[in-house]
Amino acid sequence: MADDAHAPMYGAIAEIYDRLDDWIVATWHEQPVSGRVAFLRKRWEQRGGEVRDVLDLCCGTGSVLHELKQAGYAVTGLDQSPQMLGLARQRLGDGTALIHAQLPDIPVPDAAMDAVCSTGAALSYTPGEAELTRILLAVHRVLRPGGVLVFDVLSRHMITEHAGRHVWAADQGDFAFIWEFTNPDEKYSDAFYTQFLREGGPTSTRFVRTREKHRLYVLDCSLVRRSAEQAGFTTAEVLDNYTDAPAHESTLYDTWVLTRA
Repeated sequence: MADDAHAPMYGAIAEIYDRLDDWIVATWHEQPVSGRVAFLRKRWEQRGGEVRDVLDLCCGTGSVLHELKQAGYAVTGLDQSPQMLGLARQRLGDGTALIHAQLPDIPVPDAAMDAVCSTGAALSYTPGEAELTRILLAVHRVLRPGGVLVFDVLSRHMITEHAGRHVWAADQGDFAFIWEFTNPDEKYSDAFYTQFLREGGPTSTRFVRTREKHRLYVLDCSLVRRSAEQAGFTTAEVLDNYTDAPAHESTLYDTWVLTRA
C-alpha cells in the first residue's frame, strides 16, 4: 500500500488478526476480549432496562460478537473490510447479521438497538471532531431511548508516549511484523505496519511482505465530550481501559460510556 494512504482495509492482516490482537493485549496492555465483554455486560445491567439487540461497530473478525452471542444477545456486526467480515462469518455462522459499510454510514433502522459498542480502538482512526460527531449522530439514531454506546480510543499518552516513541517488532514463526510510529504531534501519529506472512506450508521459506499506513488521531476528552453533546447524548463518562476507574494522564485506552436521551 502506498505510504500516503491511511485507510487500511486489513486484507493482509485479517488472517492473523486475532493473534496480533493477543500481542497487543500482552504488549500494549489492551483489555482482552473477555474483559471488554464483561465490562459491557456490567454497564448494560446497570442501565436499567433490558438489553437484547446489540450492534458492534468495526467488529473485525467477530471475537466480541461471538462472546456476546454466546451470552444470549441478538448481535449485529458492521465493518468496512470484506476479509474481516468473512472471518466473522466463519466464526458466527449464517444466523448473525453482518453489514459491510464504512462509518459514519450505519444502514440499520432507527431505534433498532438497545446498545452499541466499538472496541479495539477502532474509532482512533476518526479524523477529528466533525467526523466523530457524524459517527455519534448515526449511533444516536439507531439507539433506542436510554440506549448506551461504549467505545474506546487510544489516549494521548498512548499515541504520543507509550507506543509513539518506540519501534515495535515480533516474530511469531509463520509471520513477523514491525510497527513504526512517526511524527507524533498534538493531532495524530502515523504508524507504519510491515508484515511478513509465510506463504505455503509450515516448511515454506517464502514470506509475503505487506505494508500499511495507519493514521491514529488524538481524540482527547474535551473533543469527545463536545461531539457527544452535539450528537444528543445526555451523559459522557470516560474510564480507564474497561474498568470503573476514571481515566487519568497515564491511561492507555480511554473507554467512553455515552447514554442516549
